[in-house]
This record gives sequence, structure tokens and C-alpha cells, in this order.
Amino acid sequence: MPSLTTKAIHCHQYAAIESRTDGKPRHRDPPLPLRSCLSLDNIPSPQLSNDDDVLIEVHYGGVQYPDALQAMGLYQVRPPLPYCPGMDAAGIVLE
Repeated sequence: MPSLTTKAIHCHQYAAIESRTDGKPRHRDPPLPLRSCLSLDNIPSPQLSNDDDVLIEVHYGGVQYPDALQAMGLYQVRPPLPYCPGMDAAGIVLE
């Protein structure tokens, strides 16, 4: 049985986009370093909600160009903050 918490990289703010109270994003010039926008956090373990979901114990995570764009807020999809970045992973399927 998986633990109740897990460690995950979290993006807490976008490096190149500043959130504003009026809802209109503003570009930062210069952008923040990506390392200042990411942190290793303890989060609740993910819950499987669909029959086709799997829980993976990640051993290696790839960092690709789209991951950097997304953490900067410049990718086509801008997930709500905080989010766990990463599009590539290798590990063991637990469930």
C-alpha cells in the first residue's frame, strides 16, 4: 500500500508570467530563474479516480523543452498553480 504522502516537484509560480489580481497575466522582464519557481514538496499521494489511471513510483523524470516552457508560463497550456511539471517518467507501476 502506498504511503499517504509523497515527494514531488511543484511549480508555485510562472517564471515569465506574473499573476495579477485583475486576472490579466503580465510578462516579467527579465523572467525569474526556473529554480526559484520550483520546489521539492511533500504532497498527498495521488488518488486513482478512473479505471485506466495508474500510480507510478517514478525513478527517473525527464526534463524536456516543453517542461521549461510550461514552468515559464509560455507553453500552450498553462495549468493552475501549483502543479507538478513533467511529461516524461520511468519507474514502477504500483497500482
